[in-house]
Amino acid sequence: MPQERIQGRAIIASLMLFAGIGAIALSIAEKTTYGLPFEMLRSWYSNHSLWFTSAIIAILSGAALLRASKPEAWQPTLPGMRFRSVVIYTRQDCPLCDIAGEILANYTRYLPPPEFVDIDESAELQEKFTDCVPVVEMDGRIRYRGQVNEIMLRRLIEGTKPLAETSAVTTKTPKIDSS
Repeated sequence: MPQERIQGRAIIASLMLFAGIGAIALSIAEKTTYGLPFEMLRSWYSNHSLWFTSAIIAILSGAALLRASKPEAWQPTLPGMRFRSVVIYTRQDCPLCDIAGEILANYTRYLPPPEFVDIDESAELQEKFTDCVPVVEMDGRIRYRGQVNEIMLRRLIEGTKPLAETSAVTTKTPKIDSS
């Protein structure tokens, strides 16, 4: 579905939600001791249950339409793995590290499974990264520090050529001793 059509549906759905919520808010405000500071349409007073039902229908329809107008999942122009290794330098109780892992997990079709390295286990890594975690390294090159920007990740995937199918991800094969 084209992006303009998705945006149009989202706008209509939002308007339906706001109109329904507004009608219910007016209905509640009318029941208070102060009432409304203005006069409503005559049909508001004679067919109050019709207006209330219409508000509920608008809210439910708007919510359903908003749910259905989610954009399609992102895909790069060319399929395939982009890197041979992804390392996330992290530490215990790091919420940004957890978020970085979740974001990278959404792109497993294009990235190898990340290797998590706790910097607190190495004095050298502690000195190198101090409080700047997570750090995401792809094929030996640091790509992100502190936070993984999903839009920039998509651009990186799109701008990187896919690896050849045979050497996409390096795997360790056990040596067989023939003696």
